[in-house]
Amino acid sequence: MGRYDVADQVRLSADDLALVARRRHDHTRLGLAYQVAFVRLTGRLPRQRPFETEPDLLRLVADQLDVGGAEPEALAARYAARRPTVSEHADVVRRHLGVRPFGDAERAALRVHLRVEAAHLERPAGLVAAAEAYLRRERVLLPATSALRRLAGEVRAEVAEEIDERVGAALSDGVRVALDGLLDVDDDRLTSPLQSIKDPPGHASPRALVAEAEKLETIRATGVLGVDLGWLRPSLRKALAHRVRASTAYRLRELRAERRYAALVCFLHEAHADTVDHVVDLHAKLVTGAYGRAERAIGEEAKRSRRSHKSTVRALRDIVALVADRAARGRAATAGTVADLWADVTELVPEDAVLERIGEADAWLADGDPFARVADRLPYLRRFSPTLLAALDFEADPAGGSPHADALVESVAVLRAMNEGGKRRVPDGAPTSFIPKARRRHVERGGGIDRAAYEAAVLTALRDEVRRGNVAVAGSKRFGKLSDLFMPEDAWEAERASFFGRAGLPADGAEAVGLLATRLGAAYDRLVAGLPSNAYVTVADGRWRFGSDPADALGEGGEARLAELKAWLARRVRRVRLPDLLIEVDNALGFTRPLTLAPTGERSPADVCEAVAAVIAFGCNLGPQTMAELTDGVSYDRIKRLADWRLHGDALRGALASVVNGIAGLDTARVWGEGKTSSSDGQRFLFPRKTLKRTYSHRMSDYALEFYNFIADNYAPFHVVPFETVERDSGYVLDGHLYHESDLEIDEHYTDTHGYTEVQFAAFALLGKRFAPRIRGLHKQRVYRASDDEGAAAGPVRYGPLWPMLSARDRRLRLRWVEEEWDRIGRFVCSLATGHTTASVAMKRVVAFGGANHFYRALGRALKTEYVLDYVGRPELRRRVRRGLLKSEELHALARAVFYGKRGRADQRDFRRLSSTASCLTLVLASIIYWQIREIERVVAEAADDPDAPDFEMLRHVSPVQWENVTLYGAYDVRPELVRARRGS
Repeated sequence: MGRYDVADQVRLSADDLALVARRRHDHTRLGLAYQVAFVRLTGRLPRQRPFETEPDLLRLVADQLDVGGAEPEALAARYAARRPTVSEHADVVRRHLGVRPFGDAERAALRVHLRVEAAHLERPAGLVAAAEAYLRRERVLLPATSALRRLAGEVRAEVAEEIDERVGAALSDGVRVALDGLLDVDDDRLTSPLQSIKDPPGHASPRALVAEAEKLETIRATGVLGVDLGWLRPSLRKALAHRVRASTAYRLRELRAERRYAALVCFLHEAHADTVDHVVDLHAKLVTGAYGRAERAIGEEAKRSRRSHKSTVRALRDIVALVADRAARGRAATAGTVADLWADVTELVPEDAVLERIGEADAWLADGDPFARVADRLPYLRRFSPTLLAALDFEADPAGGSPHADALVESVAVLRAMNEGGKRRVPDGAPTSFIPKARRRHVERGGGIDRAAYEAAVLTALRDEVRRGNVAVAGSKRFGKLSDLFMPEDAWEAERASFFGRAGLPADGAEAVGLLATRLGAAYDRLVAGLPSNAYVTVADGRWRFGSDPADALGEGGEARLAELKAWLARRVRRVRLPDLLIEVDNALGFTRPLTLAPTGERSPADVCEAVAAVIAFGCNLGPQTMAELTDGVSYDRIKRLADWRLHGDALRGALASVVNGIAGLDTARVWGEGKTSSSDGQRFLFPRKTLKRTYSHRMSDYALEFYNFIADNYAPFHVVPFETVERDSGYVLDGHLYHESDLEIDEHYTDTHGYTEVQFAAFALLGKRFAPRIRGLHKQRVYRASDDEGAAAGPVRYGPLWPMLSARDRRLRLRWVEEEWDRIGRFVCSLATGHTTASVAMKRVVAFGGANHFYRALGRALKTEYVLDYVGRPELRRRVRRGLLKSEELHALARAVFYGKRGRADQRDFRRLSSTASCLTLVLASIIYWQIREIERVVAEAADDPDAPDFEMLRHVSPVQWENVTLYGAYDVRPELVRARRGS
């Protein structure tokens, strides 16, 4: 917590000052006020033997009382010497603040509360934080942190044992035998069936899809999917699954039976859902690849047939010219003249050549659709099609609104029955309504249905309709029904009022419509009133005409003062090696606590060094083997074990949160921002591994993936998520705000165009935040009006020069949809906020519906219009967005320098390990930024009385995202004893 945060929290009230004023002496007044401030700040009384004194807090209190002068420590020492007075004042403070000590009754109540919290908080640090928050709310003095850790540990153990027993009670003897069989190691393959399930999917190929389908069959054969885990929170289920993922079969056999079975059941449930998604992804990539190859083949043939094309076009040109000439001479179109015309044509171009050219043209037209070539490759499609249709269950999702989804699902059943019965002919009456009309000529031939074309049409439609959300896949995390993404009705009813209240929005749909209409009208009024003086935008002929904003100027002499400050800082900040920097940051913040294998609170220096080495190994992309070779005293086995057991999502998020909170607690960080706004942007890294998630990036001319980073206005990087380059950033924007664990409370978020969709505006508004993207091609964006009563006369008066772009009927918002969908929208966003479903999964599903879906269109368009009007009318908003995105670009430059190992190429096969790599990189970036800000704070404080110091007002123009003084690379030991002497040298 920074000095200003502390000052705000411990500011003495009038009642506090009145209480203190009753004491006669300065030292007793200071001591009593200090205890009041200490309890407010920490939630506990200061230790009495010896008396616990925080120098900064003591000075803040002394300044408010105007006692002690420059040395309040002397008064505090005199106060501490009178122990009866200190003890008496502790009772006075408890009564004054209305707090009570932590006794047996409070411990019992806290245990009950923690048992509830333990249902969704797996990490001990999370339970301790929940305990502290609960005791503060209940106005109970906090006990020692060690006591809270012990209690949290006891509760976690109790809850874990109850989970084990409940899951075990649901298992039959047959399921137990099947689970134990997964741990048997095959003598020939030297691996277990469990390890085969763990293996990440390969790159898109029929063999990879079949292998994933075999995993599904193995999981289903155990019978664990019949065990209901709906009562177990997803976070705990994932934590138990991670235990299996990180353990060998031998280690799992060593576990107590009930613990082993519970972990295996959770793992298999998670693995089944993930594998279903992998099969869907593989199918989509295989079909897309088939179309890509067909389009390339058509292009290659077009190149080879260029001479024939020219001959046909030349003949067509001559024939058309002849016909045009005859028409110009006014000949009547009779049968005789047609015959004469044909004679003239064949005289110009021989009849055989004309017929040949017509045949070629027909072939080109037929061959222009790649679908025909895909259908011709039935043997390739059959390498995975029967397995796909047998492995997955498809069902139409009414929420998608597609009229052909049921027909497509029925066609899947037709093909599945044909495969099971060994039939080759598609039965009469098989559904075809889902096939686009342009492709039906390929499917419906000779009064029947072509098998190859029909199967290709089904596989193509499945790819498209599953992605759009019109067809759901049973058992999938990402492709299930839209209704699966909503929290239970009873849970929503319990949250409804408070959820809308936190967002500052009415819970009633009709009131919400009125509020939106009022806000939108006010935005139009502001823009229309400011148009005459707006240098950024003009409106002419119903179109936006944009200029450019002037660059931020530093004022007269500003560049020189800034250069002087930068040079001054460069001379005074220390140079540091990256491992030393990370250890210094850990000494200050303890960010490695969740990353060590040692019990909580028992870390040794060796534990810290191992955690730092593991973070560098993955954050700098060196890998554990290379890092072990470069580091004395840290072995490959230790780094690998840390990577398996500690470098995963929850632990790394907790470590990053410690550094982010540390940055927010530095007073100098406030120069750049209060931590209330943030931005996000993606950075691409080469990814040559042949895995399912590998996609080609035209921007990088190679295979790549993207790390999507979030950074606050105080330069704290607080979240990162990796994904494929073919995915849009917009699906992941909410993840950074909902799943980081820091204390940042972001009010406004900036993205570029890739992070923007209309739905984002609604989601952010319902979370009580503002979404502020920089939209490319803003002049093409549609804006909408809320009311529908503006006629030819009223519209121009109400909207001025904007009326031509608003007069069309499709520019009128359907506010009735907003009212009808208001409660569902709130329930949907609340489901994301409470963790019922992952935000990125849900947002991508909703966006896939498109504009035809009322749920999609209901709210986002109104809020997007309000934002666009504010953006073009308010230069300060445009400056905030621009500055926020510049910070993301600065972070990318630092990330490129830090991620230097293996030439900056990510090479992990397992995407979970890639997520850990991205998190380790962000942790290193945050640590460097924290260290640099603290260094700047130190050198500025040392120069406080220096008359020759530069202008520190320019500090807000200096970025802490620097690394020139940080040695990122390892040390090289050049040993003279290895040099072999040469004769004559």
